[in-house]
Amino acid sequence: MIRALLAAAALTTATWGFAVGVAPAGNAEPTEANCTEMSSSGSCVYRNCTDAKAHGRCNIPTDDPAYCPKQDRDNDGLACEC
Repeated sequence: MIRALLAAAALTTATWGFAVGVAPAGNAEPTEANCTEMSSSGSCVYRNCTDAKAHGRCNIPTDDPAYCPKQDRDNDGLACEC
């Protein structure tokens, strides 16, 4: 009986410790690789596609001034695809 209680307590503690552990890191990407618009100085105007989408921008075509080839990962002519 005592063994069963100790085993249950250990299992509960292990499960609880795992449940409240540190959340897994997201897929963070380098800022420059996520740029959607280049300024005249060559740096990105939007920090990443999330930033561009927050400003209402997605599916940015190559003929758009906001197009940045670094954001067009599949080279289909659209940056920050929706």
